[in-house]
Amino acid sequence: MKVAMSGLLLLLGSTLVHAESAAFGSCMKAAQTTASMSECSQAELKREDARLNQAYKQAMASLEPAQQGKLRDAQRLWLKYRDANCALYYTLTGGTLDILNGGACTLDMTKARADELAGLPEH
Repeated sequence: MKVAMSGLLLLLGSTLVHAESAAFGSCMKAAQTTASMSECSQAELKREDARLNQAYKQAMASLEPAQQGKLRDAQRLWLKYRDANCALYYTLTGGTLDILNGGACTLDMTKARADELAGLPEH
């Protein structure tokens, strides 16, 4: 029970973080099942992943060649880290909430990385 509540709190916390996306907020509000909530998260992840890719391309275009190599290496390592880190959340409760927890982890980390890369050209 304690693990299930922790999972639910993680999910709710993640939902609040992503409330700024109108499409995601509307989707989650209408979602009635774990499967439909997962679909909302996947759609939001697709949007955030596109934003991440755009931020990466813009950052690469603004950097010197030596810096581009460093960013490329860092991004490859970051992707491996995100996937390994979030893999844990897909296994915490042994129930269907794991799908939401894992998806929330991936979504949160992707959004944060997109924000980080979008700020790089300003440095």
